Amino acid sequence: MTPRERAVFVAAYTNLVVDVWSNPHSERQLADDPRGLLARHGVPLPAGTRVVAVRDVAGSEPDLDVQVRYWQEATSTGELRLVVPALTELATAELDEAELDSVVAGVQSTCACCCPCCCS
Repeated sequence: MTPRERAVFVAAYTNLVVDVWSNPHSERQLADDPRGLLARHGVPLPAGTRVVAVRDVAGSEPDLDVQVRYWQEATSTGELRLVVPALTELATAELDEAELDSVVAGVQSTCACCCPCCCS
């Protein structure tokens, strides 16, 4: 695989994942017609390749290199495992008492604007 082929695949795969995360129709198409979803996003597949969509892989981080390998191997195995990771929430942290007090009181600990009037 050339670097260009890899870049084209990675771009198309990334767009597909974002589309599945943000579009309920695409999420349904992943389950019902993953080959059509791949085609819509410009991911080339050899004719007759079986597509197995894998969602929400528990206990593992998404690995782009693994997905690239699955795509490369599809030519010889006749099967593509299409891994679409779950959309995880960003880590949340609790505010301590001082931070809560400053939010409630409207106190800014740092200046976020560009004018000198509130920073002096």
